[in-house]
Amino acid sequence: MTTGQRSALRWVALVVLLAGGFMPPLDFFIVNVALSSIHESLGATPAELQLVVSGYACGYGVFLITGGRLGDLYGRKRCFLIGMAGFSLASLGCGIATSPTHLVIARIVQGSAAAVLLPQVLGSIRALFPNERELARAMSAYGIMMGMAAAIGQFSGGALIQWNPADLGWRAIFLLPLPICAVTLVLGWKAVPETGGGRDVRLDLGGAALISLTLAAIVVPLSEGREQGWPAWVFASLTCVPFLAAGFFWYEARLSRTGGMPLVDFALLRIPSFRRGVLVAALFFFTTSFYLLFGLYQQEGRGMPPLQVGLAIVPYGVGLFAGPLISAPLVRLRPRLLSIGMGIQVTFYALIGLLVAMGIDGMPLTAAVFLAGLGQGVAFPRLFATVLGDVPSAQGGVAAGITNSAMQIGAAVSVAAVGSLFFTVLGGGMGERAYAHAFSVAQWAATAGLFLAMLIALPPRRSSANPI
Repeated sequence: MTTGQRSALRWVALVVLLAGGFMPPLDFFIVNVALSSIHESLGATPAELQLVVSGYACGYGVFLITGGRLGDLYGRKRCFLIGMAGFSLASLGCGIATSPTHLVIARIVQGSAAAVLLPQVLGSIRALFPNERELARAMSAYGIMMGMAAAIGQFSGGALIQWNPADLGWRAIFLLPLPICAVTLVLGWKAVPETGGGRDVRLDLGGAALISLTLAAIVVPLSEGREQGWPAWVFASLTCVPFLAAGFFWYEARLSRTGGMPLVDFALLRIPSFRRGVLVAALFFFTTSFYLLFGLYQQEGRGMPPLQVGLAIVPYGVGLFAGPLISAPLVRLRPRLLSIGMGIQVTFYALIGLLVAMGIDGMPLTAAVFLAGLGQGVAFPRLFATVLGDVPSAQGGVAAGITNSAMQIGAAVSVAAVGSLFFTVLGGGMGERAYAHAFSVAQWAATAGLFLAMLIALPPRRSSANPI
């Protein structure tokens, strides 16, 4: 096989990997506008509706690092296919759910399968494209995929519910993507090369249990606390986090000293770009509160139906899609694209809050939403290139899992903290102006977190001479 043929096959594999990676974020976006329909169909309580969202997030966030390490040890292709199959079966379970409990359990399984699936996409990309220039192009493609998931997810959720094919209602959002999952499984088996795995490997079960407990102690209470009125167990769980984290680090260091195979090689933490990128990733996903609260403002404050709510957020997804396309050719600016993109995002996040506070709608708000998405689209591929660029390919999966875990923690903190601020400011208020005021205050709080991330993302002076 010629070099050109091998290169072409790598890009074919990338397309298949991105098709699989497309499903978890699509599922996140598509469910947001279906909650009212689920409430009416299954009689779900507000707490159960919250679990439909947070159950997926918890299953996903808790097992990401373990999922990434599984690919490094036992083969990324194998774990990609297992994760894709598990995600598909869980989607089927969601689509045929007959009770809120059934749906919540299926969502937790779906999130856990996504935690096995998604790190293999990034880990495989890092292994397939060791050249820094090609890695940058592949990460741009990954950013485009995430933008498409945002745009298609928000719109298709509302569109499918309003269209109601075969009288499926909200079930269509889980059942109609299944043929895409099946095709991706077949193509993944045929086209994706195996880039991980080795002989005499074994999973660090103790480390996996400790890191999963640590992540659960963070993600679960932050995801569920506000809806349950911040009960005592939430604070007890968060209090355990430093002790669980210390236990994990002690156990991993001990295992490393005795010649074992720790879940996380602490040499990763000595890579400056990785450390900086993981911290930025956590703050970067403060954007999660925007999706939820902007939709809540439109649906509850302005009384918009699901399809229009989806259409209102589509410009953000279009911006996410356009950002990587526009920024990919800007080779000389690559070291600064992360901070430039975040600067654009911060500017227009703040402007969105101002426009809503002033009651300005229509084209100005649509343009601001688009440009905020564009900024995130410019920054997103560079975030992963920053995190993974100096990571050895053999540890690409666990590095991707750590990064995605940081994002999930950032998302949980954002939804809990900024969401609580929103409802505190809203109080018992009703109507568009009350929701607009609460949204604006919450939006500016989220913008402050993004501004801090932008400052951390500013590249060291020496990197400007060596663009990646």
